[in-house]
Amino acid sequence: MHDVGMNMSQLAMTVKQIDDTIELAHDWAHELTHATESFEMDRIAHKLEQAMVALGEAHAALEGYEEAIEADHNSVGSVRLV
Repeated sequence: MHDVGMNMSQLAMTVKQIDDTIELAHDWAHELTHATESFEMDRIAHKLEQAMVALGEAHAALEGYEEAIEADHNSVGSVRLV
């Protein structure tokens, strides 16, 4: 736990859960894209492809989150009672 009350391991687990959810949504969109293409549903396939791009960008944005959490944790000063 950080000095000011932020549980760093809980933060890391929650961000990982978000990242895992993004990956799962990307996988579902990919599967649905193939299914819609099989039935010549081009408009929804295009929307799903756009969603996959956005999900890929979201996943990339979280790359290195563990190091960022650690760096932020180390840069915050301690609280002292006086």
